[in-house]
Amino acid sequence: MWLLIQSAFKHIDVAVTSLIDICDQLSEQDLKLTPIEGKRPVGELLSHLSVICRADVYISEGASEEDMAAFYEQNNPLTLCQIKQALVDNQMYLYQRYRQFNTEELLQVTDSYWGASYSRLEWLLEIMGHVYHHRGQLYTMLNMTGKDLKVKLFE
Repeated sequence: MWLLIQSAFKHIDVAVTSLIDICDQLSEQDLKLTPIEGKRPVGELLSHLSVICRADVYISEGASEEDMAAFYEQNNPLTLCQIKQALVDNQMYLYQRYRQFNTEELLQVTDSYWGASYSRLEWLLEIMGHVYHHRGQLYTMLNMTGKDLKVKLFE
């Protein structure tokens, strides 16, 4: 079981490292870019990405929709420096939380406020997928603006 957890952590490490590398290639002005009409600006997407690791743990532990609205309101990094720090802090929160679980707890099914039900192990895979999904979205958006990002997306 712990081999699976460590494997997921490895992939999350790659995603967070690449997101920090992307941030290091952006300016504060780039955060205002909205390359796809009707979609979030780059800064909002990065802000969302930076809190996924903690937010999704809260969701998996039964946080209500109202709880999550309050969480997002209080955890909204706006600058590149704040975003990078939030990425690392929330990644570490996820790891510390998951290291506390024993095998029985990892297999326990929990429910989200919208009705999704997964074991904690499955939630970890969902979190990893969520980060990768939005990282791909960000990469595409930035490429659409002409950015030639020098970033390693996969190992």
